[in-house]
Amino acid sequence: MNDEMINFKRNALLGNISGQPLCADYKAALRKCGNDKEMLVRLALMQQSTPYFSTACYKHLGLTKDYVKREFKDYINGYVFNDCDDVRGYTYALYVDWDYENDLDIKTDVASIMWTVGANIIVPTSKCPVLYISNRSNVHLVGDGYNSINIKLFDKSKVTIEDLDENSEVVVYKYSDEAKVELGKYCLGKVKVFKKDLRL
Repeated sequence: MNDEMINFKRNALLGNISGQPLCADYKAALRKCGNDKEMLVRLALMQQSTPYFSTACYKHLGLTKDYVKREFKDYINGYVFNDCDDVRGYTYALYVDWDYENDLDIKTDVASIMWTVGANIIVPTSKCPVLYISNRSNVHLVGDGYNSINIKLFDKSKVTIEDLDENSEVVVYKYSDEAKVELGKYCLGKVKVFKKDLRL
């Protein structure tokens, strides 16, 4: 097992990430994954554990961007998981350091976007995804027609919404005072921003 993965698991077990001991269920799930990379990414994409994993990486108590891109390359940036939360039919994806020159088309119900700067996030018509944006990501959100989008924004990440259909709705939950939301002049839809406490 690589030193970075050992470091992440050690910090998780010692309670260094959340400030309290890891709960029994998550501890058991982490141990069950072992070194299985697909299972580890699936665990990171469960909606209850995505904030935990993202925060660990942001605090340098987990895995680095380069490590994730190298060691988990077969399971990021386009790989689609099914039923991570035992919700039948739900799809999930993890995007890491997405190439800003290419639009990121959201095709899943849940997506975690980390270490991504300058990319356009395109949400297709009638899609209602949950987007976790973290690790100093700075992205532009574009709703292509009617959308209902739920954004969870962490650390010093920023989302700019420049173009949104007037019938669309976006709800942004900021889990950090340093997270930013910027609205452009073509953002005609309804955008609501709420501050939330980060509880890991």
